[in-house]
Amino acid sequence: MDLRPYTAKGFPGDFDAMLADIAVKGIDREQSQGAVRVCPETETELYEGGYSPTRIRYRRGSRPVLESVVSEFAPGGPFDLAQAAMDWVYRNVAHPHQAGPLLPDRAMTEEQIIASRVGWCNEQARVFIALCEIMSIPARLCFLFHANGRASHTAAEAYIHERWAFFDPTFAVFVTLPSGEPAEGRDLSGTFRQLAHASYAPALEEHYANLHPFVEDSPGWGGQWRPRPDRGGDLLEALGISNYITEGVVAEQ
Repeated sequence: MDLRPYTAKGFPGDFDAMLADIAVKGIDREQSQGAVRVCPETETELYEGGYSPTRIRYRRGSRPVLESVVSEFAPGGPFDLAQAAMDWVYRNVAHPHQAGPLLPDRAMTEEQIIASRVGWCNEQARVFIALCEIMSIPARLCFLFHANGRASHTAAEAYIHERWAFFDPTFAVFVTLPSGEPAEGRDLSGTFRQLAHASYAPALEEHYANLHPFVEDSPGWGGQWRPRPDRGGDLLEALGISNYITEGVVAEQ
């Protein structure tokens, strides 16, 4: 399927223009401008087709800093390990809203982000993905676009039990469906939006209680535009998916 007509196009509000002129460079720019919009025409390819690798292999010794991080995790299955990676990023890589002003374009490796102990949501998501992938858990970026057309965010999905489980390292949010399966981003964008609201509510309330003053002037997250705590799931009004195979990882057929 030709996904080019849906790449960084068709998002609500002013997001198409923002993506075209995004104030970052390097891998972060490539990922943002390479996001494919989830819509009826693309959903099957993105979630059930071959767009994202579902089998990967890590070459031991390629990323010793990341290996050291995951060596701290308790043994467990893929979902437990992915949750441990999300929790680690949440505790050890603070978002600037909580840590203080940060340049928007740092073009750092995951190791450099970890050393800095701070990172924007897309950087936090990259660290989460890198940690998952060196544990041979496929993962990818999930860009979120709020229903108000102004607020946006970056989370991730990890391929676990043949599903693209949604993880948000910024807010330590993941959602379990009534079936017991991990929620995919598309679930929370549609049928299970109320579950997303419930899961984001306490995380957003805590986040907003500790905002630095500069956030009031931040596009999409200042004043009236920031997502309501009781409607946090509206961040998933529109989704964009972007692959990221980190250094030291190869996709397998």
